[in-house]
Parts: sequence; structure tokens; C-alpha cells
Amino acid sequence: MAMGKNKTGIMAAITAATEAAKDSGSERAHRTLPKGTIGSVRAGLGGIQDIDTNLILAWGPKDRLDIELTSVNSAEPHESIQDLASSIAEAGQQVPVLLRPSKDRDGHFEVIYGQRRILACRQLGIPVRALIRTLDDTDALMAKGLENAGRAELSYYERVRFAQAILEQGYSRAEVCQALAISKNTLSQLERINRLLPSAVGEAIGAAPGAGRPKWTTLATAFEKEQLTEQAALGVLGRSGELESDTRLELVLKEIGKRGKQERSVEQRSPLPGVQIKSGKSGLSVIVKRAGDNTKFANWLDQNLDQLIQDSFERFQSENQEG
Repeated sequence: MAMGKNKTGIMAAITAATEAAKDSGSERAHRTLPKGTIGSVRAGLGGIQDIDTNLILAWGPKDRLDIELTSVNSAEPHESIQDLASSIAEAGQQVPVLLRPSKDRDGHFEVIYGQRRILACRQLGIPVRALIRTLDDTDALMAKGLENAGRAELSYYERVRFAQAILEQGYSRAEVCQALAISKNTLSQLERINRLLPSAVGEAIGAAPGAGRPKWTTLATAFEKEQLTEQAALGVLGRSGELESDTRLELVLKEIGKRGKQERSVEQRSPLPGVQIKSGKSGLSVIVKRAGDNTKFANWLDQNLDQLIQDSFERFQSENQEG
């Protein structure tokens, strides 16, 4: 599929949604919209419509770290969703969401963008105002990315995860760059952070909307240099309670300095090629690389290590018995 063929149309769809919001009383389809949709859309209409939120399904690469669109209302709505719901209750929904008819479930729709608005309307028990467009997967992805870029809604780490999610769905790096409106160099930076930072740590921290590339790069580099372990980071985050995600990120970054001081007291030695022993105050570890000529030894050691440790412990007890 040619990437540039429908970009103008996608931008027109986004523009149409904004323009139509200014004229909510009009049932006329915008001139940039396709004349037909599937039967679940009222005949002759392609503009703003009121859609039951329970008819809307999730679609595409996940762009938000802490928001999931499901058919079930959460017992504890996200704080930002509650704030948005209050705003909509007071002033109405100012910007429509973008949906496309579902090919798999008749009468249902897939969300291209606007998950927070959908969840807020669901919480209020009201339909969401939506623009319906018949978009293929590539055009839908472009619309999703362009809307996020234009509204600057995603945090830096959410962009990291969104870029990876797009790649994992089989899109090319060029398509990711266009969807997020970024350069190849910027995409490489996002990929590096995703590769080095354990996903469990990133998810435990959260979106951290106030943190940009430098802080996330510092954290990723700390994992690369083994200045911080996943277990240590999750331990800190497990004690962070109900702190905001930006504060949780700061706590983990502070842990890097502490771990760095501890590392200087760790002794390392290599009695055999491919075998590394680390000895420090907190513990003793042995790493045997399972590669090349060392593979057979590593496999043998894996099968016999339990018995070797038991034999060593018995020898220790024998040598240290009191006379």
C-alpha cells in the first residue's frame, strides 16, 4: 500500500471532526467523507453521530500505557477519565472521536482515536459523539498517529511503547515514522529504550507525562550498564504506594546512584573461559555462558548443579565441625 495516497484524506477526516463539532445540530455529511458506510451507520449520514459506547471495540496498536478500552466499566475509573467526564458533563463533548465500522461484528465500531472520551462518556452513561470513517488498517494507523502527534497526548514513554506496538503488528519502520511524525533517528532512540528497559519496570512506573527523553535514556542506560536490575527497580516501585508516575520514575532514577556505590565493592573473577564469578556483600553469583565450546559444559553443569551444591555443603559441614 502506498503510504502517501490517503494522507490528505486522513487529515481531512480529523479536520472534519473538529469542524463538525462547531455545528452539532447539522446532520449533513462533510464533503470530505465517503458517501457510504456499512449498514450499522444510519443511511445518508457520514458526519457526527451519537454512538452507544458499548458498541465500540478496541483496535490497533496500544498507544496509552494505563488506559484499556473494554466492554466492562471499571469499578475504579482512572483519575484522568473522571476529570474528563466532569468536563464533558459541564460543557459537553467538544471534540468527536474517530471510529470505523467493524468488519467482524455487525453493528459495532472500532476506535481509531479518542479512547479517553469514550470511557468518560461510558462513565456518564451517555453516547459518545463520533465521526465514522471507512479506513483500512494503514490509513487508520496514520490517523491515530497524526491525532496523537497533533494533540501531544502521549508521554515520551507511551511513544516508545506505541512505536514498538506498531512494529510488532507488522508495519515497517517507515510507516512508524510517518504515523508518529518522527525521524528515523528518533525511532532508533525509541527502539533502544524499549529494548533496554524491562517492560515490567516501564509499566510499573507508568506514563510519566512530565518526563522526556533524557530521563528515560538515563534509566535505559543504567540497565544496559548493569547499574540497576529489574528486581531492584520493581522492589523500589513496590514501595512507592499511590505516588504519581513522574515521582515513581524519580525514585527509580535515585536508585541508580545507590546501586552504583554498591557495585564498586563487588569482586569479579573468571576461573575458566566463559565462567564469571561475582562476589559481594549481598551475595555470590556464578554465570556460565551457554555458547560455543562452553555449551556442553554449561548443559552438564545445569543438570548436575543441585548435586554439586549439596556435596559442597556436606564438605563444608565436615570441615567446619567443632572438635
